[in-house]
Amino acid sequence: MAEKGKKRKQDQARLAAVRVLYQVLEEGAFSNESAAYHLSGPGLDARDRAFASALIFGSLANLARIDYDLAQVSSRPPDKLDPWVRTILRMGIWRLFYSYQVTTAAACDESVHLARFLVGEKVTGFVNGIMRRLARQRPVLEGPGSQAIEAGLSPQLFDLLSAWYGPEAALALGEWSLQTPASVTIRANACRMEAFEKWSLSQEARNLSLEKRPWPPMSYSLVPSGNDLAATQAYRQGLYSLQSRAAMLVGHLSAVQPQDRNLDLCAAPGGKSGHLAELTGCQGSILACDLSPQRLALIDAMTERLGLDCIKTLVQDATKGQAEWEAAFDLVLCDVPCSGLGLLQKRPEIRWRVNPESIDRLLAIQQAILEKAGSYVAAAGHLLYTTCTINPRENEEQVEAFLASEAGRDFELCDLTGELETLLKGNLPPPMSSRLPACLCLLPHRDGTDGFFIARMKRRG
Repeated sequence: MAEKGKKRKQDQARLAAVRVLYQVLEEGAFSNESAAYHLSGPGLDARDRAFASALIFGSLANLARIDYDLAQVSSRPPDKLDPWVRTILRMGIWRLFYSYQVTTAAACDESVHLARFLVGEKVTGFVNGIMRRLARQRPVLEGPGSQAIEAGLSPQLFDLLSAWYGPEAALALGEWSLQTPASVTIRANACRMEAFEKWSLSQEARNLSLEKRPWPPMSYSLVPSGNDLAATQAYRQGLYSLQSRAAMLVGHLSAVQPQDRNLDLCAAPGGKSGHLAELTGCQGSILACDLSPQRLALIDAMTERLGLDCIKTLVQDATKGQAEWEAAFDLVLCDVPCSGLGLLQKRPEIRWRVNPESIDRLLAIQQAILEKAGSYVAAAGHLLYTTCTINPRENEEQVEAFLASEAGRDFELCDLTGELETLLKGNLPPPMSSRLPACLCLLPHRDGTDGFFIARMKRRG
């Protein structure tokens, strides 16, 4: 990176945003992790963070159309451009066509100054030419795949979604995921409800527009407005956790009981383990496992913050068996690694990272985890299989294959319909899978939350 030749102080919010985009687009970073790092600096206030977040997630969500526009006016293919120039232009094009708070001249000028600061004077003419050409006239979107591109989907992802749910649903899902959510869902700590309710009357809660959500229990919403919700007084005191309504349903549909022996095989960062602990009043025991000490450190920090002393952690590869765990747990949760296609709104980079080959690699891992998990369930205990994807191959087909296998022969599928009717309180029809109707399958555009799959199986005995 050549930070030379700068003639004016750079806007820190734009600089942070372009650095996040570079890490995500050029280095394979995750948008949420990179944004959390770069937007946490003391030089950014709440308004700066809100602005930078809009730049980051707007550019990533609309990348398919942005790259189409860039390819139409550039004399060089976008993939042949200097990586920093490509990133600056992508953010600049989003400012040009999707931001309603900037003039055409300002969008062009910002891009040129960023290019001068990060790359050098030699590229400013090229960047200025691209931006001015687009400012004069945006290319007409036409040809094969144009509908998918307008909905923020790559042609390949559109084809996958269409094969699973039909073209109309694929476009609706893409369009829904382009929207910026107005609020963030939190889960109140059921073990500290008196303190949470007292906080709900505080100025901090009012500033964040705290509201109760109609479903599921203990769910509320906050409007961050650029504030870090993990830096509030209530969060530091363990009064709430950041968790989507879809993810909360995992705990509510787990059938967990006080005094149960629970195993969470893919636990980090710990939200679901924490919820299980809260639902039982920390009366049972939970063994939370993941691949590395670094990931377990996230769980340890969570349990300390929430005051949950019933969770223990252990480094464990969930695809590897543990003979001493055979039939030892009343509940085994496997929230397996997945393609994440239910999180397109939160993690827009998934749109171009998921392909049939990457999914195939996950299938074997999921199958191995599910088979090992089944062996750890005690008689009359429950096995919970969950993902944050809407891919039937990773969801219904995995469950069906397990139940038909030697490893799953002692299990029966539980019908979650009745429990969901109680949890949803008439606010939403039970979102059951059309392929495996006993299971939950949330679709973002239909149900207004993350895409999610939950299957619960009971061991006979």
